[in-house]
Amino acid sequence: MQIEYIFYIATFIISAGMAVIGIMVSYQLYQKHQKPVLQILLYQQIFLFSFFIYGIWGNLAIREIISDLNLSIELSSKLAIFIPVIGIPFLVVSWFMLLRFGFSINEFKTSKVFTIGYFPILISIIFTLSLLLQQGVLQIPTNPDLFIIRLIAILNLTIHLVFIIPFIKTKKKRPLIKETGLDTRMILLYFFGVILYSLLLSFYNVFGYISVCISIIMLFGISTVIPIIIWLNLNLQKLQPINYNIDFNEFCKLYEISKRESEIILEICSGLSNKAISEKLFITLQTVKDHNHRIYTKTRVQSRMQLSNLVREKTSETINL
Repeated sequence: MQIEYIFYIATFIISAGMAVIGIMVSYQLYQKHQKPVLQILLYQQIFLFSFFIYGIWGNLAIREIISDLNLSIELSSKLAIFIPVIGIPFLVVSWFMLLRFGFSINEFKTSKVFTIGYFPILISIIFTLSLLLQQGVLQIPTNPDLFIIRLIAILNLTIHLVFIIPFIKTKKKRPLIKETGLDTRMILLYFFGVILYSLLLSFYNVFGYISVCISIIMLFGISTVIPIIIWLNLNLQKLQPINYNIDFNEFCKLYEISKRESEIILEICSGLSNKAISEKLFITLQTVKDHNHRIYTKTRVQSRMQLSNLVREKTSETINL
């Protein structure tokens, strides 16, 4: 029994450390690069590990307390079902953020129908299952913990299947994919890890507490993979010598800049204001502003200064008009 407690304590320390790493790495990435997609990743990590800490370790702690209260088997089973369900909203939000992250990094637009319909649909499914269990329509199995874990694992795999679709469907290598290193190969490796920890969790009690501890460590570890891949890729790019072989035309192809947008970028880099650009190119001021918005979206910058710096960084020559 003492060895079992030591294993659980060690597993808690390791898993808590992984949770901190996942959240802190995501936070540092967003603070340093200020990209909206990295902010989405940060939120995803916060909500995901909030559920893990509550749903796994909180549940284990509460189960230990319940075991000392000499409750009936029926009441203990119901508590085992509904205690983890209270933390489900954290998991639902983390799944939503994961999908938004996958769509955003591949530059897929999420419709309002998806945003509005996602939460009611998932909450309705969970509420219906809870109600069916409460009313006795669905019988609580002899091992309620395993039932809940397998149910969540199935939903989690379904969400991840939707998550990887944009990475497989995208034919062109988007700028953000290239920057972060999250290409199709890396995402499929991550998805394989999700399948692996789902299988381990589905049979977590086969070898007693040892298999429980291993499955928990795998769950926390694989959940930190995406921010760590991005962090490693961005840092490796810094260590590599800067290659100034790309010209402005290649820059425009890389970011899918149109001919008119490329003209406006050149004028911005030369220091002209929006009004001066509209007069020079014989277009309205609003048209210039609309082009600016599309340029900022494609290049993932938020200001003229950032755009000019990006052009100087990526192209072989400083653009002077």
